[in-house]
Amino acid sequence: MKIPLRAAGAAAVIVVLLLVVGILGNVRISGYLRASMEESIHQVESEIASKEVQESIEESKIEETAVHEIALTYTEEQLLNLLEEKLRANDLEGAARVLNENESAFQDLFFGKLADEICLYDGSVMKDEADGFGLVFQRAGTVFYGTFKDGKPSGQCVALQAITLDEGVRYDYSDGTWVDGVMEGPGECGYDYYEGVTGDGAKKTVKKGTFSNDLMEGEITYTSSRQTPERGTFPDDSGSGESTTWTMTVEKGVIVPDARWISDTSDDGTPVFRLMADTDDGHAYVVEADAMKEARWKNMIEWGE
Repeated sequence: MKIPLRAAGAAAVIVVLLLVVGILGNVRISGYLRASMEESIHQVESEIASKEVQESIEESKIEETAVHEIALTYTEEQLLNLLEEKLRANDLEGAARVLNENESAFQDLFFGKLADEICLYDGSVMKDEADGFGLVFQRAGTVFYGTFKDGKPSGQCVALQAITLDEGVRYDYSDGTWVDGVMEGPGECGYDYYEGVTGDGAKKTVKKGTFSNDLMEGEITYTSSRQTPERGTFPDDSGSGESTTWTMTVEKGVIVPDARWISDTSDDGTPVFRLMADTDDGHAYVVEADAMKEARWKNMIEWGE
């Protein structure tokens, strides 16, 4: 441990005083003078001890707050670089495929090295502190990519979750501006089944608008896309799917119905509300009356969940 200059000077004073006391030990001096010199020595010793304790505390604080790099294997680095490359190109399907097709490897990485800390991969090293730009895993199959401050998404960021379900393989995403870990400002969220969905089920959905504290606010759009058929499935052989968009108003994630919403009942008698599509009267967005008060229009991948 290095002794500060001030403490070193104090040590020198002790040496001088000890020499003086030693010399005067053979000379008759007053008890008052000897006591005064011994008190001075004691004060200097106390000062050195105090400085050493303070320096030790400061060194401990520096050690506690130091950012550490987490050792990665070659395979882990390659997978992280591939994932970062896909996200940087905004290729969400490609990134989801990397996560799903290497599920076991990402589970080993997350539970073996990342589960106890909020760690950020900046493209070259994995650090046990999330400040700056890079990748942060919340779970083995859930990753955030963007700007982080004080361990939370702050700035432009996209969250991606890879999911394998009985009906198919898909990813959920939330993309937009984040502040202190919540979506604030323009953004969008949704899901995309890139494998497995057949029939009339929605392949992809997009909710786009303004977010406030993770909840959508004001005028928003909701777009639903059907499964894209294989070439030759439909008579026109176009190979193209179908997308339908609805525009609505929400407040704190709850639908605010206007005159366009039609009160109706479903085939089984359940009260519902219907909203016709923006450009197609043949498609209605249907919500059960009891669900109209639910805050369903919100960030799909919340930070910390």
